[in-house]
Parts: sequence; C-alpha cells; structure tokens
Amino acid sequence: MESTPPNSTQQVVSSEGGTPNNPTKKERKKRMKKHLWLWAIIVALLVAASPSLIDRWNAEQHSDQYEIIIPYEEIQIAANGTDYTIDELLQQFKSNGLDNVSLEPLTLKSLEENGIVTVDTEFELASLLRFTEFENQVDLTKRGYYISVPQDSNYQTLLEDTLQVGKVAFGDRQFYFLPKKHPYLLTSPLGFDPVAIETITNNDLDYTFRVPNDPDVEINKNIVNQVIQLKTDRVDGILPLGNQVIGAGHPNRDELIQALYHAGYYFYLVEEAQLKEGGAIGKITDYNVIRVHSINPNDTYVEGLGIKGQTERAARAVKERNIRSIFFHIKKEGDLDVNVENATAFLAGLEDKMPAKYSLGEPKLFEKVQVPAWALGLLLIASVLFVYIASEILMVKWLRYAAVGFVALLGAAYILLNKIIFLQAVALCIAVIAPSYAVIKTAKGTTKISGLLVQYVKAAAITIVGIALVVSLLNGNMFITKYEVFRGVIFVYALPIFALFLHAVVKHFDIDFRNGRDTMQKIIRLGNLNMKYWHVALLLVIAAVGFFYIGRTGNSGISFSFELAFRDWLEQTLYVRPRTKEFLIGFPLFVLGLYVLKSNPLLGRIFLIGGVIGFLSIMNTFNHLHIPLDLSIIRTVYGLVFGFIFGLIFIAIYKGVVRFWTPLKKRWL
Repeated sequence: MESTPPNSTQQVVSSEGGTPNNPTKKERKKRMKKHLWLWAIIVALLVAASPSLIDRWNAEQHSDQYEIIIPYEEIQIAANGTDYTIDELLQQFKSNGLDNVSLEPLTLKSLEENGIVTVDTEFELASLLRFTEFENQVDLTKRGYYISVPQDSNYQTLLEDTLQVGKVAFGDRQFYFLPKKHPYLLTSPLGFDPVAIETITNNDLDYTFRVPNDPDVEINKNIVNQVIQLKTDRVDGILPLGNQVIGAGHPNRDELIQALYHAGYYFYLVEEAQLKEGGAIGKITDYNVIRVHSINPNDTYVEGLGIKGQTERAARAVKERNIRSIFFHIKKEGDLDVNVENATAFLAGLEDKMPAKYSLGEPKLFEKVQVPAWALGLLLIASVLFVYIASEILMVKWLRYAAVGFVALLGAAYILLNKIIFLQAVALCIAVIAPSYAVIKTAKGTTKISGLLVQYVKAAAITIVGIALVVSLLNGNMFITKYEVFRGVIFVYALPIFALFLHAVVKHFDIDFRNGRDTMQKIIRLGNLNMKYWHVALLLVIAAVGFFYIGRTGNSGISFSFELAFRDWLEQTLYVRPRTKEFLIGFPLFVLGLYVLKSNPLLGRIFLIGGVIGFLSIMNTFNHLHIPLDLSIIRTVYGLVFGFIFGLIFIAIYKGVVRFWTPLKKRWL
C-alpha cells in the first residue's frame, strides 16, 4: 500500500473542491472537452500537411533496386595470385550478381607496382647504367624521376597528356623525366586506367569512378575534366576516395562538384564514413546521392561474421536503412583461391537473403520529397498545440506557458532564419514530451482487461501523434539520405524516464508546486528521511540498470549472443523484428503498472517508470529518419501487439507472486 505522505500541511484546494494532483470530476470533464477540440485541430493540421509524408512513402517504395560493387584493383590482385584471368573472374562474379566495378585513379606508384612502368631517381638510373656505354650520361644535377615509356599506347597517351613532360633517351630506351618540383608526385592521381575500362565494358559491366581530393588544385581540375570526358552510359557514379570530398579545403570545391553533377554523375556516400566537407555534395546535388554499405572481410570483425553473417548484414542494410549499394571487398591476404570462393558465395548468398521486394539493378535515386513552407507552418502550429496539451502535467501555469512559448520561439526562429537546427529542436521537444505525457495522462489504475486495453491504446495514440509530428517536420531527401538527422536521441532515452520518476515522487508525496511553502517543507522533510542500507542497495541497482540501459542505446550497444540469436530468429520469422525493450520490457511494465496502480499506487508508479521505455522506444524507431516508414510501422505494430500480450502475462506472474508472498509476509514480517 502507498505510504502516508510525510507532511501535515493543508492541501491547496481548488474552487471546485479538487486539488492540483486530484482534480474533481467536473474539472476533468471540462479539461477533456477543451482538449478534444485541440486534438481534433492537431489531427486536421497533420492531415492537411500529409502530402509530403505520402511523397516520402512513395519515394521509398519506388526505390527498389540495389547493386553490388567490387573494386577492380582487388579483382586484379586475385587474378594475379590465382589461375583465373581478370575476364574469368569478372564473368564468374557477374553470373552471381555483380553489376558494378569501382576504379581508383592510376598513380605512378600503382603503374610501377603493376609492372607497366619503372620509376627511378637520377641516382638510381645512373647506378643501373654503370658499366654500360651510357655511364655518366645521367645529369645528376637534374633532380627528379625517370619513368620508362610504357609499351601500351593507351598508357603513353595518359602519361603524356597528364604530365606534359618531355622524353630523354639512353640508346633505344626512352624515359619521361619528371622534375622533382613538378606538381605531380608519385602518389598523385593521373587518371583512370583505359585498359581496365575497356576490360570492364567488354564484360558488360558498369563501373564507378573513385575520385580523391589532391592537395593541388590543378590536379583536381584535371581529374574532374578526365572524368567528364569519360562519361558514358556505363558510368554514372562518383565514390569519394579517402575521407575528403574532391576540392575539400580549396576555394573551387563547389565548382568541381557542380561540374561532375551537371555532367550526369551522382555521388555515392559510404554509410558511417566521416567525409570531410561531404555536406557540400548534398547541398549542390539537392541530395541526389546513393547510400553505400561497405562489407570488408579484411576487417577482422567482418571476417568473423562468416559469409552468412556478411550477407545478412548487407541484406539488412538495404531493407532497413535505405542503402542501395553494397560495396564488397575481396580479402587481399591468405589463400586467394579461397578469397575468390568467398566473394562468389557472398554474391550468390546476398540475392537469397534479400527480400523479394528488392531486385538487382542500377540503384534509383530517391524521388524529390519536399515540405512546402505552408505545410511546415501548419506543422509548427500543431506542435505548439501538442506541447500546450501535454504541458498540463507540469501543473504550474508559468512553467506551462514557458514550455509552450519556448517551442513557439523555436518555430519562429526557424521561419525567420531558415536554420534546420531550430526545426530539429522543435522535433526533439515533441519526441521527449510525447512518451512522457502519454504514460502520465493514461496512468489510471484498472484491473479489467478492457480498461487496460483502452488506456494502452490511448497512450499509444498520443505517442503516435507525436511521432507523426516529428516525422512530418523532419521530412525530405536530406533526412532520407541521412545528411541531416534527428538530434538528441540520448535525451529521448533518458528524460521521459526522469519525468516519470518525478511524477511518481510528486504523486506519492502529493506535492503542490503552486504552494511554494508547502513544497519546500515536503522537500526538506523528504531530504531528512533516514537512509537505510537497502536504500543504498536499491540506488546502486538502479544506477547499474541505468548504465546498462544507456549502454544498449545506439548501433554499438551491448548485446548478448543468445539475444542476438533470438533477434535473428524474430527477423527471419516476422520479416522485421520488434524491439525487445518494447515488447518484453516497456509495454508489459506499462500494462502491469496500470493493473497494480489501484491496489498499490507506489508500486504501480514504479512499474510505469519502466513502462515509458516502450513508448520512448517507438518514438526513437521513427526518429531514425533514414529507416523506411513501412518498416518502422510494421516494427511498432508488432511491439504494441506483443507488448500487450506480455503485459497480461506479467499480470498473471504478479498475481502468482502476490499469492505466494502474502502468507509469508504475515508469518515472518
């Protein structure tokens, strides 16, 4: 049972006989009628602004093709170390799903490694010519590199057009002389391998250029010009090489990106890669980009997943994160024949793992998704109204008005300054408030299944309205492609739990914040309560649970092997797995809390603190704005349905524990 509040101060009674924490029936009815009108307005505004959300749905549904890319350089390494020819490998990979090959630009160093040229300094060449008729003919005062003239005319043309250097001859051997102070270094990008391009094209495959950012402005210009000249129907994509976009740090960055975009190229962006000044690509190309997921068995962890794990990971990236290109690396070390077999198995296995909705082919850019200014205006009004309704849980009028005014100010700042950070701040406020208000508003104890279901649906509906506001506000290609994201995920995980904790304290001790003297007296008395050993133990347990809970958030959260196996089983069975924190923790605790609330208010409110986890979790599901809407909806429906069922199971377990505990308590305590 609930303990008696430690105070003797008279409660502040409203003019109609209720208290702030326990309003009268007449007060509740009046408030409900007012709120119904506001809810109707919010829903109407959401419906009016829904065309943009429908556009996002359609854009995600129509983008139903994915491709697999393998680096040409790694295919070349495999061919050199096995009995396969490059053509044989390309055909083998193609027959198993490969449709695109990436190409890195040639450098003098790579040409030398591949045996196409030799590169010697003046001293090295002089040493080689010692004891020949050309001894002492190398001018050692001229510092630089002597590059042998390649036999293939394609490479000759590439070197001569790019380096613009003269030839020197020693007998019948000719060399290009590259002065030491020449802008091109041994590792500077020269251009793309014409022989490789011809080989790829002859095997009926597409290719993608990997474009680096060179410190020299002119070299970047030359690369861009070459790429534009090489544009054909076989090549459409540019994948940045390294961690910088071309032109990063240079004044002509935007000019280079625009030139490539206007030539008909789109850009690839590798998921989770930190690309310096990569934001420029999105703004210049209007977010016409393809998201890429990299599978690299050269990484120990990825190799440890095995082919099955790698294909599942790649398929999940396409299905769950709007990835449309898989960049697969062939392992460079070890048994190259085995590495080729593994690459072939990955290609074949991925198609088997991929949902039927997706097919191999050239990835489609997302259709244009825009939120017009008038729609954003309606959504901001709806957001302010939502905060006004939800702020009733604050009880103090000035605090309520401050919350509403703050959100209104953020919306006005976005309209005036057009800074996306203000829109993200509004969305964060909604995302924190919605699950908190949903649980507090529906925290009415009942032991009837029908009553539990009604309150459960109400809490879900309130949260879903908040979700609709967040998803509608943060809508557009910039969010689908993850150029912009929902900011403040950690606050959504933590603040609603803190809000429910405060609510439990306020309700248990019947604190009225409108009466400052009464509030201070109760807080002082609360602070003077004796601390017992079990209190300390409980706090330590709560701290450990909190640390574990926060540690499980995000993509790098803590997970156990049996849990991962259970998740995989759920995903294979249901297509999309519901989140365990929803249907096994949050929602069941919410249902249990409602059931216990009437007989044991304190314990019921403790359960509701855990119950809010379910609602903040579905909010966070939709806050991952690069995840397809249909997948998030399916996942949430599963979570809600299974969560209620497990809630009834929790109630049955609770009743059994009570029946067992009651006689023991009477006998021993």
